[in-house]
Amino acid sequence: MARTSAVNDEIPQAVAHKGGPRSWQAVWIIPLIAALIGGWLAVRNLYEHGPTITIQFQSAEGIEARKTRIKHNEVDIGMVRSVRLSPDRNSAIVTAEMAREVSSGFLVEDTHFWVVRPRIAGGQVSGLGTLLGGAYIGADPGKSTEERREFVGLESPPAVTSGLPGRQFVVSTEDLGSLDIGSPLYYRGVVAGRVVSTDLRPDGKVVLVGVFVQAPYDKFVNAETRFWNASGVDLTIDAGGAHLESQSLITLLVGGISFASPDESTSPAPAAAKTQFRLWNNRTEALKAREEAGDTYVMKFTQSVRGLSVGAPLDFRGIVVGEVKRIDFDFDAEKVRYRTAVEVLFYPERMRSRHHHDPGKKWNQLTSAQRMERYVERGFRGQLRSSSLLTGQLYIAMDFFEKDPKAKIDMSKNPPEIPTVPGTLDELQESLGNILKKLEKVPFDVIGEDLRKALVNLSNTLRKADGLVERLNADLAPELKSTLEQARKTLSAAEATLSSDSPLQGDLRETLNEVRRAAESTRTLTDYLERHPDSLIRGKHEGEKK
Repeated sequence: MARTSAVNDEIPQAVAHKGGPRSWQAVWIIPLIAALIGGWLAVRNLYEHGPTITIQFQSAEGIEARKTRIKHNEVDIGMVRSVRLSPDRNSAIVTAEMAREVSSGFLVEDTHFWVVRPRIAGGQVSGLGTLLGGAYIGADPGKSTEERREFVGLESPPAVTSGLPGRQFVVSTEDLGSLDIGSPLYYRGVVAGRVVSTDLRPDGKVVLVGVFVQAPYDKFVNAETRFWNASGVDLTIDAGGAHLESQSLITLLVGGISFASPDESTSPAPAAAKTQFRLWNNRTEALKAREEAGDTYVMKFTQSVRGLSVGAPLDFRGIVVGEVKRIDFDFDAEKVRYRTAVEVLFYPERMRSRHHHDPGKKWNQLTSAQRMERYVERGFRGQLRSSSLLTGQLYIAMDFFEKDPKAKIDMSKNPPEIPTVPGTLDELQESLGNILKKLEKVPFDVIGEDLRKALVNLSNTLRKADGLVERLNADLAPELKSTLEQARKTLSAAEATLSSDSPLQGDLRETLNEVRRAAESTRTLTDYLERHPDSLIRGKHEGEKK
């Protein structure tokens, strides 16, 4: 124990006491500097990087993390950081980090994103630059004030981007045809815009086509502007000949719309944006004159109206005075017969004469109904006529048939009925029918039998004539030949006798000379007797030559 105590006495014992102030150690400078640098880098990183957004696409084709960029007006404004599959595995979620310069006003509800790839649509080729540089995400800022960080990307680029001057309108049609987003819009043959959207009305009967008309062409769109489908060939045949109109080959292939205002348009004020117009089938139909005021009438026909369609014209001596609105059946229960009721829209102002001398203006003071009553009393009727024998199309011709029985129109009915007369084709068919009935009464069998007998008699007569000719040839031919031979010999002898060197000709000349000398002696004697008539009694005077 004594030894243990001695050992403890040799070990120094620690004594606790209160220390003084500590001195600064230089080693702490290094972690402090590191913390400051880290904090500065963090602040710098937050300051240089913009907000993070997510974009949902149906497909991530061409998008790569940390390679695919986001661009606006060909300027980089972001970078794709990651690409992952959506929870439902039907789409791709792209997470992108935007540049610091992209303010919160850029990322709003109506901002659009889409993948820029090589595309051929609407007659345009776009995105060819991505063949070398790769696909990128295009961005178009919206105008909303509501900020947003999650977006659904477009599958195709928008036809019109923000900032492009112009206005958007809507045209309605029953059938979209060959039109598509990006199809061109023409004004007098100049590309003035594009089709930007197509949508079906909730009732499913009308297609609403959004069109964007860029400046300065948008100022030509007013309340009277007409839009028509220019995706085909417009062939018009009139008194001036045939006119063929079409747009470019691209328009024929991918579709297009043209617009213009009628020459007599009196509404120069531009139409407001989002104004809705009707899309007509062709230029002729779009620009034809239309009246706001029209009277509805009905005409009933007993013949077929096959070839008559809604919109067919009412023609008065070459001038269109209305059009067909509706075609229905009309059943007469008392007579148990059907007729075709054609409801028409009649424009009375087109029947007004601008050169009529009416001092009292009595006619102009009449209402359109009163004028129609006067028309019908004087034979105003409707008649179906064919506009083309090739197509079979019909129209209604309006004219005054003064020989038609008198009739009146009951204006109290709704709609009033305008009397009709049979069509020219029906009259032709009736005439042909009458001719056929008359032909049926002709006894063709009796006429045929008489004709057969006449032919038999003619055949017998021809056979008898052939026999007579044969007999004449056998009996008379030898005698006729002998007679002709004798005549030939006689003519030959006469020719030899009358030739200039024959003896007969010499004797005849001598005889003629003697006759001439005798005639001269007779003439001399006659002259002497005329001078001396007494010589016949007393003889020749003495002293005269003998």
